[in-house]
Formats: sequence, C-alpha cells, structure tokens
Amino acid sequence: MMGNYHLLLLVMVVAVVLHAPAAVQAAAAQKQLVPCMYIFGDSLVDNGNNNNILSLARANYRPYGVDFPDGAAPPGRFTNGRTMVDLLAGLLGFQPPFIPAYAMAQPSDYARGLNFASGAAGVRPETGNNLGGHYPLSEQVSHFRSVVGQIAPAGRDKRLGRCIYYVGMGSNDYLNNYFMPDYYNTAQTYDPAAYAAALLQEYERQLTALYALGARKFVVAGVGQIGCIPYELARIDDDGDDQGRGRPPPTSGIGLATPGITVSIGGSGGNRSTANGGAKKSGCNDKINSAIAIYNKGLLAMVKRLNRGQQTPGANLVFLNAVNSGKDLAANAAAYGFTVLDRGCCGVGRNNGQITCLPMQRPCDDRTKYIFWDAFHPTEAANRIIANKVFSSSSTSDAYPINVSRLAAI
Repeated sequence: MMGNYHLLLLVMVVAVVLHAPAAVQAAAAQKQLVPCMYIFGDSLVDNGNNNNILSLARANYRPYGVDFPDGAAPPGRFTNGRTMVDLLAGLLGFQPPFIPAYAMAQPSDYARGLNFASGAAGVRPETGNNLGGHYPLSEQVSHFRSVVGQIAPAGRDKRLGRCIYYVGMGSNDYLNNYFMPDYYNTAQTYDPAAYAAALLQEYERQLTALYALGARKFVVAGVGQIGCIPYELARIDDDGDDQGRGRPPPTSGIGLATPGITVSIGGSGGNRSTANGGAKKSGCNDKINSAIAIYNKGLLAMVKRLNRGQQTPGANLVFLNAVNSGKDLAANAAAYGFTVLDRGCCGVGRNNGQITCLPMQRPCDDRTKYIFWDAFHPTEAANRIIANKVFSSSSTSDAYPINVSRLAAI
C-alpha cells in the first residue's frame, strides 16, 4: 500500500513539473555557477550599507525601491528596483534571498557572498566626504578581510578562488572630488591624466589586496560618460555652458554616483526628453567625459596587465565597458522600449536632475520607459539590459576579454 502511495506521489510531482510554466522550470533547473559573489562599489550597487550611518548618501525611503520584489520597506538601493549586480547575481544562478549588504548580514551569510558597496564611495578615501559618512574602497576591502577571517578555514582558499568579485569604482572620484574644486584640491594638484594615474595606482593596490585574500575572478566595471547624466544636463544652459561648476551638487538626502550609461546624442536645448519614441538633441559636459575616457583607458590597461599574471598568477579579470553599454541603450532605445532618455523618472527641476527623488515623491508611472531613475542612477529596466549584455555578450567591446558567464566557468 505504501509503495502505491509513493508511486502516486511521484506521478503527481512529475505532472506538476511538466505543466509548470517554462520560466519556472528553467529557474528550477538553473544551478549556481559560482559558490559565492562579493561586491565592492558605490551607489550604483549599494544595497543598504549606508542606511544606518550619518550620511546624505542614503536611499532607504520611498520612492526608492518602489518596484523592489517582495519588499515592504525601501531596501537602500539607489533605484526603483534591482541593481545591475542583483540581476547579474540572478544570471549566475543565485536565488533569493539577494546577496545581503555587509552592514545587515549575519555570519551565516559570509560564505555565500556579501555586498560591501557604499553610496558616495570612491577609490580615494576623501572622495564623497561632502556627503558625510560612507565606506571608501580601502575600507570595503578591510571589511572583506575581516569576513575572510571568520569563514571556516577548511577549503576556504579554494572556495574563495572560485567566487566572482565585482568591483566598480571611480564615478564619485570625479563627481564628488575632482570636479568639485570648492571642496577638494585635486583639480589644482593634478591634470586629468595625472589624476587618473593616481586613482589607478590606488585601485590596483586594492585589487591586489583582494587577490592576496584569495580572489581570482574579478569583474571590473568602467565608468560611464557621466557628463551626460540628467544632473549634468540640468547644469548646462541653452548655450552649452556649465552652470556653477564647483558648487556643491544638490542632494536633498540622496547619495551621488553615476550610471554606466550615456545619452550621447549631441546638440543642446531646453526640454531634453521626449515621450514619442524620438529624442531632442542634447549637449553633454565634454570636459568630464574626456577625463573619464582617460581613466577608462588606464583601467583597461590595468586589467590587461594583471591578466598577464606576473604579479597575480591565476587571476582572471573582466573589464566591463560602461560607455559602450550606454551608447547601445541610447542608440537602440526604441527597441528596448525606452522613450525618455535623459530625464529622471523622479526628481526636481530641469531634466528632473537638479534635485533627486524627494521623500514620498510620486515617480513617473511607467518606469520601463525611462533609462534614468533619478538624476544619477539607472532604472531597473536599464540595469537588466546591461546585466544581460555583460553576462552573455560575445563582443569584447562590451566585456573584455570574455563575458561574465565564461569567467564563471573558468
């Protein structure tokens, strides 16, 4: 009798699986491609590490997180839903719960992965101090060092060597440092090339520190053309002049960072957004974009050098070309369903870029039509496209020298 019962139960389970939606079956069949994932960065990928510190760089209030799945409270992400690394982790097979913020994690989370990213953070320790508390890259690496010491040593080194380490830094070193001469002296001390070199020297020092702690598979994100984000567009007048460069950026309690996306469509003019599938011409801050180009070129050269293995044998680094991803979003906006290219879904002022999302402000109704969520950060819809591209693209202009899925398989 028990044998018949078990047979009947097996038949019922098989029937449920066979009749389940294809997406459900695919999700059930997907395996986790790497044992763990650790994330370092700024507000593009911060998921709540700044929530409980004295900082303007926080996003733990509505409308931030309005579309976050199964979330009653704003989770601290600087977007309407999931960040690019949330979505990339999903593509790597990580099932909910999401990889937690280090500040909120339990010791039982440490071996699976943690997010150390912090809004307003940069490569340089002083970057973002105008916004209050945050964790610069060196401190994020120190947090990881502490975590490694608490993971059981049996098999630890081998496990850590198979994990993915996402590192995305540099945006705030320009927005909240170099191009704020009233607050920082770096622009007087360095020309753009020397500043990029100084940033990259410290960046490499932190990556090699991660390597010494067991990291071998790195995803290193470049910086997008931040001269084209709504915040910068709002500061350019109709004659193409930068309005008040050097003044403190308006925050209203929001952290600053920039998306790896751009709307490089030239020209200038008043209302730079459209809802009819096209886009009016718009100017960008070429001075900032030129400085970013120097930095990205050096970052790619650093990835190539570390991949040669003389200093870091066994390391594999992938460079994500944020500028190219942004150009793709702009050039193929209609195909992706975007109709508003250079205006935040929420915010105040020109391009919704002069002040970012206010507490309890009503955002745009259809977030899938917008590339930008606020003055600085992309929507979940844009994040999803970027994550899919870097995970599976066969073009080295998107991910160099291989994509993230191939990195995971090494």
